[in-house]
This record gives sequence, C-alpha cells and structure tokens, in this order.
Amino acid sequence: MTEDRVPNEALAEAGLDLMKQCGKPLERIKSNGRSMIYRMPDGATVRLRTCNDHLLVVLADGEDPDRARLNVEGTDHVLIVMPERERTPGPVVGYLVPAEIVANAARSSHKNWLATKPNTRGDNRTWNLWFNTYGLSEANNFAKKWRQYRLGGTASAALALGSPASSASPSGPMKLGDVIAWAKLQIAEAAGVSADCVKITIDV
Repeated sequence: MTEDRVPNEALAEAGLDLMKQCGKPLERIKSNGRSMIYRMPDGATVRLRTCNDHLLVVLADGEDPDRARLNVEGTDHVLIVMPERERTPGPVVGYLVPAEIVANAARSSHKNWLATKPNTRGDNRTWNLWFNTYGLSEANNFAKKWRQYRLGGTASAALALGSPASSASPSGPMKLGDVIAWAKLQIAEAAGVSADCVKITIDV
C-alpha cells in the first residue's frame, strides 16, 4: 500500500459510470453537508461512499450498536466505490448494497467486537467493514459476503475526470499543475503502478 490517494471525485465519477453501464444512471439530489445522495430511475435513493482502501468506514452517533444512528442510513442503497488496487489509479470496484443490510452488518460486527471485551476506553463510534482480511474476523471479507451486490462493467478512476481541458477556465489557460497531475494518472494506469512512481520533468 502506498501513501498515494486517488481523488474521491475520480472514484465517485467512476462509480457513477458503473451504475450507468448497469442501466441505473444516477441523478444527484441536494443534501446537507458533504453527503453524495442520488436517485435511480425507479425513484430509489442511493448514498455514494468512496474509500481508497478496501473498507467501508461507518460513523455512528453513539457507541450502542442497537441505538446509534449510522451515516450509511437514510437512503435505500449504499454505493461503495474503491480502487481495484488500493490507493492506485485505474480500475475501480463498486458495490450497490441495500442500506439496511449495510447498517445491520455494521451493528452486528460492532456488537460482536464489544462482546470480546476489548481493551478500550469506550465511545467507539468508527466502525469499519473490511472487504479483505485485514480487519477483525467479525468485520472481515465483505468482498465475498457481498459478492452478489458487486456491479458489473468496467470503469477507471484515472480516466473518470477526463482531460484536464474539461475543467479549464474559459477565460484562461489550463493550470500546469492540473495537466501534470492528470498526465501522471494516465501514465500510472498504463504502467500498472502508483502515481508516486511517475516522475515528470519539464525542461524549459
């Protein structure tokens, strides 16, 4: 795992692309704060969550798994998008999971963890669901547990935001930093490496 991070905007755009390929294009809905809430053609609502690592971070407003409200609740589904290779630009993986199932999994795993009487000061409000086997056994292996919710199709976080020209101001030229960052993502994806392995030198 590198210290690189794929921009959340790129992961989100790639996730939206996967949904479109599955015949479920999403329309953004106004929401409070930074939440990314969308509506599917059938009216069902979707909360989009991105992560550079293969996990879903669930935040609770209290420690009690039976009473706490979770930040994955309030919509019909949760769309979880992450790089296929952690923190590496390129192909992404997406899961469209009913919100109730996500919330129940988070509550159950946290309840099981508390039952082990962990050495903790309490007030634990960050509950992680791991898609690999890095976490505790009760919160592990959701790539397998939720394989039926994995989206088909292919989408790339490196290409999701398109050419830097698309974000250039009509009243001025593109910023050099934006062009370099985009070029590094393109090269990294083609080479199958992380963006920090790509060095671009400009001789002027």
